[in-house]
Amino acid sequence: MTGAFAGIIRTYGQELICRREDGTELDRGMAIVQPMTKVDQQYAAGALGSFSQDRFLGLAEPGLPLDQIGPGGWVSWGGQDYEVMTVRPIWVGGTVTHLWLALRACPENAP
Repeated sequence: MTGAFAGIIRTYGQELICRREDGTELDRGMAIVQPMTKVDQQYAAGALGSFSQDRFLGLAEPGLPLDQIGPGGWVSWGGQDYEVMTVRPIWVGGTVTHLWLALRACPENAP
């Protein structure tokens, strides 16, 4: 079961690049990113506030250093840059199978 998440992310995902504020690349991994639905937004509302169309949901491989990008850091995926609002490790059977991400388009990418 735990390998199923990694397989899905590797098969259907694209490369996610983690960067610090100065643009230094920390690491790369695979992720799936899509616009948040209202239900996703309600789940993440504690950290994100009111509904907005520039919010995105991501599922990423565990082990990415998203907690190390710091203030002003960002991730790049699919040719777009995103600010990481929330990262939640998802545990299955005592193992982190993937990371749940709440992202916001960087201002220059916002609709």
